[in-house]
Amino acid sequence: MLEKPNLQDESIAACLREKYGIAVAHLDFLPLGNDSSAWVYRVDAGGGVYFLKVKSGYFSQSSLSVPRYLRDQGIRQVVAPLPTLAGTLFARLEQFSLILYPFIDGRVGMDMGLSDRQWTEFGAVLQKIHAAPLSDWLAAQLRREDFVPKWSDVVRVLSSGIDEPFADPYQRELAAFWRQRRHEIAAIVSRTEALGQMLQQQPLPLLLCHADIHTANILIDQADRLYFVDWDEALLAPRERDLMFVVGDDLTQTSQAALFFDGYGSAEINALALAYYRYEWVVQEIGDFGERVFLMPELGAATKGDSVRGFRQLFDPGDVVEAAYNLD
Repeated sequence: MLEKPNLQDESIAACLREKYGIAVAHLDFLPLGNDSSAWVYRVDAGGGVYFLKVKSGYFSQSSLSVPRYLRDQGIRQVVAPLPTLAGTLFARLEQFSLILYPFIDGRVGMDMGLSDRQWTEFGAVLQKIHAAPLSDWLAAQLRREDFVPKWSDVVRVLSSGIDEPFADPYQRELAAFWRQRRHEIAAIVSRTEALGQMLQQQPLPLLLCHADIHTANILIDQADRLYFVDWDEALLAPRERDLMFVVGDDLTQTSQAALFFDGYGSAEINALALAYYRYEWVVQEIGDFGERVFLMPELGAATKGDSVRGFRQLFDPGDVVEAAYNLD
């Protein structure tokens, strides 16, 4: 989020001292991330530096237990939450959950680009994640892919209200653009659901997937080491859920994809599954950006303005809508 939560810094520091045994020397809010229910901070605490995520509302336990498990299995590229003094992976503060991580001093892979070696390492690490054996306890926490796009109903609700008069300038701008794309958006939702229904008839192997592993969720530190972050969407799904971020639009291997598969190994790609996930991604982005602008009045102008820009960008040449069409 781009604006701070309704939570005093002093309260955060006191909670970290009580729950984690950390004496906070300095707390810096970082206007980062694309989660409308999360805020992040850098925590300086004497001899250590930490990354703090503050979450409101519900979140899946698997978003914490999966990276913790993978890190404990020796996959050092996974950034995992640190346990509290009581051994839990988060602490409660008022209506918020506080989740503490090691601080990675680095840059986002999408911003700086991955080297050839890093693309191959990306593939090797993702293959380890997909092959990780899961205990019954951990598997039971994970959502299983059912090929029903969860944002479809949100998009339909939003679309039914865009003819209303809006006083908010961001709502007016997005509603005007949405009306221009109304029929295209409806067709995208329908096509996503149709592809999902086809896949429900095809039993595909389900693996542990990160589900959001584009290069914006890969950090590169000062020593050029990779780290995978943001496990909020982890689930059991076909490998195409993750590979859609790597495979080219026409299923050919770009030079980067070839380097990736040097590390990952050979994999047969289900074109139908890949097309579904590209479409589902579009529906999710439409619903998420639209929800922030129309249904979350507590959000500030900076976040709403960024959401309108993000929504419009989906339909730009070379962006996710075109990528979905190219696979269909």
